Amino acid sequence: MTTVYLDGVGIEAPGLRTWDQARPVLTGEKPFHFEKKTYQVATLIPENERRRASDTIHIAVNVADEAVNNAKVNPELLINVFSSYRGALKIVSHICNSLTLPGHPVSPTQFHNSVYNSPAAYWSIATQTKGPSTSLACAEDSFSAALLSAAACVFTHEQGVLLVMYDVESPKPFDKKYAIDFNCGIALILMPSESENTLAKLDIDFEPRKSEEMDIGLNPDLVKLINGNASAQPLRILSAIANKDSCEIFYDYLETSTVVVRVEPCN
Repeated sequence: MTTVYLDGVGIEAPGLRTWDQARPVLTGEKPFHFEKKTYQVATLIPENERRRASDTIHIAVNVADEAVNNAKVNPELLINVFSSYRGALKIVSHICNSLTLPGHPVSPTQFHNSVYNSPAAYWSIATQTKGPSTSLACAEDSFSAALLSAAACVFTHEQGVLLVMYDVESPKPFDKKYAIDFNCGIALILMPSESENTLAKLDIDFEPRKSEEMDIGLNPDLVKLINGNASAQPLRILSAIANKDSCEIFYDYLETSTVVVRVEPCN
């Protein structure tokens, strides 16, 4: 078991536009309104790069920036773990369509934005950070894999980790195979020790999958968010923190394993 401390959150999802705005919605103090809006432009990215950045990149950078600011931590001191269920499907679709046209006019900008680690690269450019960075995917279990990777980095290096999850609405015809219903990005700052900014202690374990496990109940509208975008999986942890609920949360990982997160809210 590995213990980490959650010090900062960034979020951009329908009806949950920032962590401060999301907390009273997660507790039920304010109603949830599904607002399927376009992404916010990441002004942190320098202007030249900003014009070329995709929606996937803008969402990832925005939530990372919010999490870092909420945790009051220098991004240069963090290890980065970026993860997405399906990556830049809109750009892949555009490139595939371009290949059917005379001359195959594939844009170099579109091509380099299609690379899976582009959001991490734009974050490094925006913040001028040069530390270790990992970009990984594991289909529907991408959050489980990313959380394990981030926790391992915290434990091994005794250093803070920026964990960023992001996915955008899937275009046609990809939506028939990889249905992502809306844009969503969530970032977490995981630290090796508790601080005045700590929101919760997370004990993370990796176990063989047992019989069906029960975990925290969620507002049915929030369950729709999780079901509509695999990158919304951290909402289960964030809901426990907002409601000051000490609990165990179970995430499937591969075919026979489970990632268990024991949540102990601090603030």
